[in-house]
Amino acid sequence: MRNDIEIRRAGPGDVPLLAEMRVRSYVERHASGDAGAEAFRRASETAFGAALGDGSLRTWLAFDGERPVGTASLMFLPSLPRLGVAVVRDGRVRNVYVEPTHRRRGIALALMRVVLDEAASANVDRLTLGTSTFGRSLYERLGFVQKEDELIYESGSDSQRSSSL
Repeated sequence: MRNDIEIRRAGPGDVPLLAEMRVRSYVERHASGDAGAEAFRRASETAFGAALGDGSLRTWLAFDGERPVGTASLMFLPSLPRLGVAVVRDGRVRNVYVEPTHRRRGIALALMRVVLDEAASANVDRLTLGTSTFGRSLYERLGFVQKEDELIYESGSDSQRSSSL
């Protein structure tokens, strides 16, 4: 990573910026236009504000000078006990994003190291994340592994489920 990239923890005053970066990330990943982007930005502002306020989310921003170029978040989740593990809480890595003009410079790696350090200091036993094909190698280098025994259910698929029963 270049020396002029600074990473700092986000605070309440950064909520609009965090929401804007989330919108950019989503639009890029889903190749969607601006339809609904403003409502998504407002909803993201509300969510970031609430989660930063109640301590369930910690977020970092990467800056190239004054320009924000990346972000990553750690969301804390309650956990149930697991045999042989003194679990305090689980975590989910959220919203890792680096501007296209600043990719392949080690910024995502630096952000993830901050997230991993924070998770360790907060006694997070297990971290999960979703990834694109583009980001998978970074997370694997950091020790994340594919877990074969989990599925995801999205409420929009309910009609598909009920019609196939």
